[in-house]
Amino acid sequence: MASEQKWLGTFAALLIAAVAGCGTDIFDVDVDLATQSFALDFGQQSGTVPTASCDDTIVQEVCGSGQTVAVDTSSTTGVPSDVQVALGCDPGNGLCYMQASAHASQTVAVLQDDDLGSRIGRHALGFVQLADVAYTIPSNTLTFDIPQIDIYAGPAGSRLETDPGVALVGSTQPITAGTVVTDPLHVIIDKNTPARPVIEHAVENKQDFVFIVVANPRLGAGAPIPAGAVQIDVFPKLVVGLP
Repeated sequence: MASEQKWLGTFAALLIAAVAGCGTDIFDVDVDLATQSFALDFGQQSGTVPTASCDDTIVQEVCGSGQTVAVDTSSTTGVPSDVQVALGCDPGNGLCYMQASAHASQTVAVLQDDDLGSRIGRHALGFVQLADVAYTIPSNTLTFDIPQIDIYAGPAGSRLETDPGVALVGSTQPITAGTVVTDPLHVIIDKNTPARPVIEHAVENKQDFVFIVVANPRLGAGAPIPAGAVQIDVFPKLVVGLP
C-alpha cells in the first residue's frame, strides 16, 4: 500500500512538472494578428467654411457646391480610401457647414496570418476571444480635428459599416490636427462589444474578415476646409483556446 501511494505521488509530481514545462498555452494562447494600416486622405484643399448666412434656397450660392474627393492611397498603404465632402446650410443657426465622410477597409487573411496560421496548424480551435485592439497614428497632416474614428469588423467583402453582418469594434479617442500617436492606445473590448462574435466566428471557422475604419467629422462655419491625411495602424490581439 505504501509503495502504491509512493508511486502515485511520484506520477502526480511528474505530471505537474510536465504541464508546467509545456506552459499554460496548451489551454489558451495570445495571438497577435497582422497589423492593419489605413489611410484617410482628404486632399489638398485650402480655406475655411464660409461664415455668411444661408438658407436652403441659396445654399450653393452662399456655401458653395458639394464636392467629392476620391484619393487612392494604395501606393503607400495598399488600402484605397473613399472620402466625400459636402457643404450645406445648418437650419439651426442659418450658417454653412461641411460634412465629411471617409471610409477605408482591409481584409484580414486568417489562414495567411503568420502567427494565427501557425497556431491553427498545430491545434484545433476550441474558442476564440477578442482580447484587445490597439492603435497608433504614425502620420497625421490633417488641418482639422476628428472627434473619433470608428472601427468596424465584418465578413469578407464588406466595404461599408452599413453592409450586412458588419458590427462596431469601438472608437478611437479624438484626433487633433497634425498630432501623431506613437504609444499604442486601446479600444475597450468586452463581452458586449458588437463585433466580438463577428471576429470570433470568422477565426473559429478559418474565414477571412474585414476591418473598416470610418470618420464622419462635421465642421461648422469658419472651420478649416478638410485637407491632409491621417494613417491609423490597428493591432488586433486574440486569445485562442486550444482543446
